[in-house]
Amino acid sequence: MLLLTLDKAGAVPIYRQICERVVRLVDGGTLAPGDRLPPTRSLARTLGVHRSTVLRAYEELWALGYLESRPGSYSTVRQRARPVAAAPARRGVPAPGAAAGLLRWEALASPAARRAGRDAARLVQDPHPREGVIDFARLSADPRLAPEREVRACVRAALARHGGELLDYGDARGYPPLREAIARRMRAHGVAASADEILVTNGAQQGLDLVLRLLTGPGSAVVAESPTYSMALALFRFHGLALREVPMRADGPDLDALERALRRRPALVYTIPNFHNPTGTTTGQAHRERLLALCEARRVPILEDGFEEEMKYFGKAVLPIKSMDARGIVIYLGTFSKVVFPGLRVGWVAAPRGCVDRLFALQRMTNLTGNSVAQAAAARFCGSGLYEAYLRRVHRVYRRRMQAMLQGLKEHLPPGVEWTQPAGGYTLWLRVRGSAAGERAVGEQIRKCGVKVVPGSLFFPRPPADPHFRLSIACVSEEEIAAGCRRLGRALRPARRA
Repeated sequence: MLLLTLDKAGAVPIYRQICERVVRLVDGGTLAPGDRLPPTRSLARTLGVHRSTVLRAYEELWALGYLESRPGSYSTVRQRARPVAAAPARRGVPAPGAAAGLLRWEALASPAARRAGRDAARLVQDPHPREGVIDFARLSADPRLAPEREVRACVRAALARHGGELLDYGDARGYPPLREAIARRMRAHGVAASADEILVTNGAQQGLDLVLRLLTGPGSAVVAESPTYSMALALFRFHGLALREVPMRADGPDLDALERALRRRPALVYTIPNFHNPTGTTTGQAHRERLLALCEARRVPILEDGFEEEMKYFGKAVLPIKSMDARGIVIYLGTFSKVVFPGLRVGWVAAPRGCVDRLFALQRMTNLTGNSVAQAAAARFCGSGLYEAYLRRVHRVYRRRMQAMLQGLKEHLPPGVEWTQPAGGYTLWLRVRGSAAGERAVGEQIRKCGVKVVPGSLFFPRPPADPHFRLSIACVSEEEIAAGCRRLGRALRPARRA
């Protein structure tokens, strides 16, 4: 006889109580493998419950692997596999057990996956610095400025009007009204793009990966600025590409060096002409015209990363390279992530139709379709005037932050430390000239002074001679910027004397 104590007035369902008590008896050794359990009718009578309740409990035990049950036969306790208990480790020898596992995943992983693992360990940073630390590292839209109420209203309105459609598989090229809205914004920036020339992606990073998959293979050469976006470098390594570096100058990438690199016919040129990551540099019209002409002459595609295109605070706007692309060699990457809502993961590629069709085919291999609800919310946000109102508001905030950062650096940093003066975006680039201390030592001193920055070596294929650091105004107030600049000054004065 199986005696079980049940709490019939409790919140836990009776079938689950039966199941839990039998599991306890098996795990404790009271019931051994091969022991018979009472028939469901008999146990139900003993416990004073309906037979269907016991039947459901037995089904749960069978699903958990505790019972063997055959039609017309008794239910018996099953010999259930258990995880191996970890034994104490001897000095210098890892403890055996479940944590060790049967397979060595690092050895089984492909070379590309191992490269990605090493890059992730270097590049993924703690998004939540400890209390009291001023965060000049984070590069994303400030959540304190997020239009949360407006986005919530857009989601509700989209679901109310198109709920059934949005909860089904959507258009794999992207929600059509969003592609129309993006095409309109591109035309406002001088780019003659139609909705058919837009592919919506899961952020600009997916767009970058798709373009590399389309145009390159292992061993292909790509040209990029040095320094450049760290996650682009990681993707180049993941795909096994050969990087040809073009040094960044005060006015943008060295075009004479680019001309030399193009002679060897790379697969593409990757460039960030507006608010370059990490330097913050914006190239001028003449520079863009020559870069385009050089690539046209060699018939090499340009991948233009416009991740902060609309975040200009000072001076006259310069149109994207894509706006001058009369011969269809420029692929433009855009995103809402760095400007307004990174959590929605909405980016896009604008390119000639033949290119977009092939990128779409690649995207379908891994993504099937995007997040229709997020895309519909973004379309409504852009199409209702909310995006323009948001941009006007955050431009005022970020203009003041950039001014505070430039003024703070001027007041507090010692001679020999140089920095860029961006016309927009979030990032500034710091260089400590002639420091005897290496970047790691200088970075540690900055950390001890309570400031979080990004080491510049992450943006170079090879470590530079002088220490470099990327600073971001994205998620810090003017007061935090002023205090952070004072701390930076204290941290960098010893580095200059070293």
